[in-house]
Amino acid sequence: MTHKSSISPSKDTPTKAASLGEHVYLEVLKAIREGKYHPGERIRESEITQELNVSRTPVREAFRRLQSEGRLTIEPQRGAVVTELNHQEVAELYELRQQLESIAAQFAAKSASDAEISTMEYLLKRAEESADDHRALNQINWELHHTIYQSAHNRFLMKVYNSLSDSMALLRGSKYIPEGRPETLHKEHKKIVDAIKKRDPEGAATAAKEHIQRSFELHLETKLNL
Repeated sequence: MTHKSSISPSKDTPTKAASLGEHVYLEVLKAIREGKYHPGERIRESEITQELNVSRTPVREAFRRLQSEGRLTIEPQRGAVVTELNHQEVAELYELRQQLESIAAQFAAKSASDAEISTMEYLLKRAEESADDHRALNQINWELHHTIYQSAHNRFLMKVYNSLSDSMALLRGSKYIPEGRPETLHKEHKKIVDAIKKRDPEGAATAAKEHIQRSFELHLETKLNL
């Protein structure tokens, strides 16, 4: 698939404390996270240099850093390619995510403020209204999960979540929403939020586990059709 990069340089300019290499690294990482580059897709040095108005040196520095983190793979003849997780890695990732989401929901049921629960309900409503706009729905879903993790009020859990989110960006088809999924997705999310609102840690944990299990099953089904 031919893809035209669409990195939009941030308004923040590099400072003495943040080198050009760091600046390029953050911009490319942001593009991968947001799905502007897909797993298995090539990222050309020339495109990045033009879009960010930098020389090849900081781009190569950023690419080396992304490679060391496992986000990029340097392939013969192709150059830098967004890393695509294999089947075993995907299974391991979802297994970990299932446990972490369960813990986050459990903690949120104990610690979430009324304002945070109201935010979750607001996001549920927005998701329902955006069922036909899959790009918006993906963003809202991310915000909902992020809110649940924040509501757990555990800084170490948040650090793990941020790392997990980066790994999820390496899943091919992770942004794809199959036909009929928005409705079932809403029901799964509502079940989690309802349990949190009821201050039911066990119910919230179970609902979160079931949600991630279904997401994993759909990912496997989707990958077969991509």
